[in-house]
Amino acid sequence: MKKIVYILLLLVITTSLYAEQTFFTRGSLNAKEVALSFDDGPGLNTKDILKILDKKDVKATFFLLGSSVAKRPKLVKDIYSKGHELANHTYNHMNFFRYDEETDKKEKIKEEILQCQDLIKDITGFRTKLVRFPHGYLKDDAIEIARETNYKIINWTFGIDWERDLSQEEMLEFYLENAKPGTIFLMHDLLKNTTITKMLPEFIDKLKSKGYKFITVGEMINKRISEENL
Repeated sequence: MKKIVYILLLLVITTSLYAEQTFFTRGSLNAKEVALSFDDGPGLNTKDILKILDKKDVKATFFLLGSSVAKRPKLVKDIYSKGHELANHTYNHMNFFRYDEETDKKEKIKEEILQCQDLIKDITGFRTKLVRFPHGYLKDDAIEIARETNYKIINWTFGIDWERDLSQEEMLEFYLENAKPGTIFLMHDLLKNTTITKMLPEFIDKLKSKGYKFITVGEMINKRISEENL
């Protein structure tokens, strides 16, 4: 009897720990599923990316920047109406690695999250649940605020589209080489980047031909949490 009680208690504790996990860089290793994520938008590349995703019947996750949302609210509505996932990339894209005012740093992190969250919700009615801090910031203060505001922090498994000297073929090769089960791909849609829009259709086709399925980051993380709770 004591052994059964101990096992049940261990299961409850383990489940609780996974449920409270705040930071993720990938999904499950056990399914051929990957996620596309786009940062800093909506921007000059968003319309072209949406057309590609529509044509390929792929849903992605857009980590929206509040200052970009304020400039292009219609694009935010378009992203949401097409069934893509909206996520939070803070409001001003502040680099908290370089933020010197330690006395109010946590308050500033919280302000950046909530300002972006509230703007997206005002436009779409959707309350974001995932946050990606600019430059992949991840320290104890960010984790504390994410938990306080009921967010999961999402970084990425692989991304390289900011390297503008890469050709379309080179960029495609890099992204394909880093495709593994559970990979969260990072790309950007704020600035015009024809290398991305030219390589993205082929990238999607090639991964589909290898048996990969594209899902949103939120779906991926929920599946991983459920799997680890078993």
